[in-house]
Amino acid sequence: MKTFIVYLLLLFFYGPVFHAQEKEEGSQFKNYSSSLFNSKEKAFSVVSHLDKKDRNELNSRIQSGVQIQQIGDFNKVYASLKSNDTKVAVDQKGDNNALALDKNAKTITQSVIQQGDNNKISDFTLYTNHNVNMEIIQKGDNQSVQNIGTNSLSKNMKITQTGNGASVILINK
Repeated sequence: MKTFIVYLLLLFFYGPVFHAQEKEEGSQFKNYSSSLFNSKEKAFSVVSHLDKKDRNELNSRIQSGVQIQQIGDFNKVYASLKSNDTKVAVDQKGDNNALALDKNAKTITQSVIQQGDNNKISDFTLYTNHNVNMEIIQKGDNQSVQNIGTNSLSKNMKITQTGNGASVILINK
């Protein structure tokens, strides 16, 4: 019942979003018109490229527990984390940024950076047998990331959004 209430609250928090997926008989991965996603391997490897200084700074901040730094107005963080070892660092610089983390895994190592205004991240893994090591970076305004679940392809995922108005939805079964 608690899980249902959390999902209901998040629905109101992030607004109604509907998704549909259809699988054709005998379908294979089809190339998109974008050269970025011209193969299945590239489509599942959305990797961030931080310069060495930023990566070292980020890695040095991740310690046991949850560390949150907020600079700006009306930033929100909701975190429900269950694991044997939790290392989460959150950095929000800007206004009206929102982060919702609900994870249950063996270990959780995650860094989240939101730089800009009106950015949203929803990241849910209700239970996985994997060690989760994830990085999400948003640099810009009005961006959205929705990640549901963790599997062997997404357990070490790195996502970077730059610019304005981008949206990423990941559903891992």
